Amino acid sequence: MMPAVAPQKEPVIFSQVVEALFKHAITDRLDVDARRRLRVIGIDVDQPFLVAYSVPAWFAAVGVCAEVLYPDVSSEEARYRIGRRVVDGYGQTAMGRAVFAMLRMLGWQRSLTRIPRGLQSGTNFLTAHTRFLAGGELEVTFEVLPEFHAALGSQPGIDPYFMNGNMDAMMALVGAPFSGGELQPIEPGSQRVVYVLRPKV
Repeated sequence: MMPAVAPQKEPVIFSQVVEALFKHAITDRLDVDARRRLRVIGIDVDQPFLVAYSVPAWFAAVGVCAEVLYPDVSSEEARYRIGRRVVDGYGQTAMGRAVFAMLRMLGWQRSLTRIPRGLQSGTNFLTAHTRFLAGGELEVTFEVLPEFHAALGSQPGIDPYFMNGNMDAMMALVGAPFSGGELQPIEPGSQRVVYVLRPKV
């Protein structure tokens, strides 16, 4: 008998992230055409949200929102701004209010240890690592867990500009004394992105 082949783990975005964007961050900014485009992608903002959504559907939805809300800036800048808005929207959810209150109480240094847990509440396939560099900079690395590489194939699992917006918004939320994260060069096909945050002067 042939040995059973374990099914691939499918990377997904959980509903609370989708709710944060569409129910709280931009609820009044989507016209009929934008809602139609989102339904074609697989996200119906006029119906209860699903438990989880595929990574391609989520990336496509972020792209639609970036085009609709920020048509006069580059795609990269628009996705960065959407990333920041998701954090703002998450703070309006019941879970987000509790999480943000806890992070403020912990302070920015202890909050850094909670980044992986925060990612796991919104996705099933991402993790993060932080470390301080010799000059006082903070390096933050987001990466796809290895068991999801096969399912993603050639498609990246991280939108670096969206995640930069997420990270900058979170750092501001917890009062971290750093300027915005600078995206480091990305290796072709890499499922990881690295940012360096420099101390404010």
